[in-house]
Amino acid sequence: MPAPTVTKKVVDSWKSKKWYTVVAPNFLNNIEVGEVPADSDESLVNRIISIPLKEITHDLSHMYTTVRLRITEINGRKALAKYIGHMVAREYLRTLVRRHRDVVDIVFLTRSSDGVEFRVKALAVTQNGCSETQKTTLRNALTASLRKKAESEEFSKFIQDVLFNKANAQIHERLEKIVPIRRVEIWKTELKEDFDTDKAGEQPEGEAGAVKEPSEEKAE
Repeated sequence: MPAPTVTKKVVDSWKSKKWYTVVAPNFLNNIEVGEVPADSDESLVNRIISIPLKEITHDLSHMYTTVRLRITEINGRKALAKYIGHMVAREYLRTLVRRHRDVVDIVFLTRSSDGVEFRVKALAVTQNGCSETQKTTLRNALTASLRKKAESEEFSKFIQDVLFNKANAQIHERLEKIVPIRRVEIWKTELKEDFDTDKAGEQPEGEAGAVKEPSEEKAE
């Protein structure tokens, strides 16, 4: 007589998860930027969330900018996050480069007036080709102008100006005195963290943008 068949009960792991609303930092107006699932509060802390800036500002001109947030605190079903960086899409940056234009790019580590250490990556695109001497002068001026701004302002103010293109416009005006400028782009910022990401609950890169937008109605 054959042994009776045992049917294993399949448990849907997604149903066992809790959903948390991710809240952006103060300088981004504490906007609820989406929802993420987690097994527990502890597993969510230190998770990195990547989200298009346009989901925060509702401005389509920000569609090429991605903001990175790290969840630092859980308050009920709200996951409070801090800003750790941004990046402008490389496909957009490539559209700025054309024949008969020159590109000057810089990278430097700086510290804001309130003691936050972070890295800045920026570039300037000229209207026309320029000499090596002009490019050196342009690179030095770009670095000096950005460093002065970063070190004289609080971190949140500097990042606001970067994300909303105010800093780009300010630097653009100064560089125009050297050579005609097509575009200034502060295309990446990275917060320097004393943090061991190997031990963190960081989301894999393939899932980092998997944030569900907040629904109008939530189940109890």
